[in-house]
This record gives sequence, C-alpha cells and structure tokens, in this order.
Amino acid sequence: MSHRRERANSFIQEELSLLLQTELNDPRLAPLLITAVDVTADRRIARVYVAALSGEEDLQEGLKGLERAKPFLRRKLGEILGWRFTPELEFRPDRSLQHGQRIEAILAELERERAAREGKPTPPTQAEDKAPNHADHHDETR
Repeated sequence: MSHRRERANSFIQEELSLLLQTELNDPRLAPLLITAVDVTADRRIARVYVAALSGEEDLQEGLKGLERAKPFLRRKLGEILGWRFTPELEFRPDRSLQHGQRIEAILAELERERAAREGKPTPPTQAEDKAPNHADHHDETR
C-alpha cells in the first residue's frame, strides 16, 4: 500500500471518529470505535471497520446507526477532504477485539487449570480481578 493511501486511511479514520463524537447524537453510536479504514486505490470506496467493546448487540445496533448517518457523514467528509470524489462509505464489523478478549479468557482458564493441577494458588478470574474489594474501603465518616 502506498504511503499516500495509508495517510488517507489514517486521516479518514480520525475525521470520522471526530464526527461521531461531536456531530451525531445517536446513542447507538456511543459504544463504537473506528478501528481502521481502507480506501480503495481509486479512492472511490472507504471500508470503515467498526468495533464495540460492549458486545455484539451494541455493534449491530451501532452499524444500523451508522447506515442511517451515512449520507451526513459522507457529506461532511467530502467538505473536509476536498477531493474530486468523496468515497462511498462501507461500514464493516471488526470483531478482532472480541476475539482477543475470548482468547484471553481461554488462556486465563487454562492457566487456572494448570495451577490447580500443580497445587498452586489459582490466579483470579477476570471478573474477580475487576470486582471491588470492599475490605480495602474504609468508612471515612466515622
């Protein structure tokens, strides 16, 4: 991929992320992250990869919201880019974050099983790791 295309991809990703944060009030878009953009060599199509850390349901709802906002986003992007042609936006799900989280969970479970077989203390699960430790909190009103 040419340096020019890489710069275009990066620029479009940044601008679309800003537009999502500042110009649109659709709550379905709030959990979305634009993870990558891939502009075709002729710059006619921009494939926009989107993820939601909060899960598949939010990702699907967010993609619906993006489809609804597509004409607005394309028009604003055209104003910003100033190219002869504004690329068509194709929103695609990026599930790599979810796959990564699933792989981490599997590895953690394997580690706990190995530790249990060897009689070692088991590391906390991800849920236990994030749970607040109430013993650490002191009542400062006394």
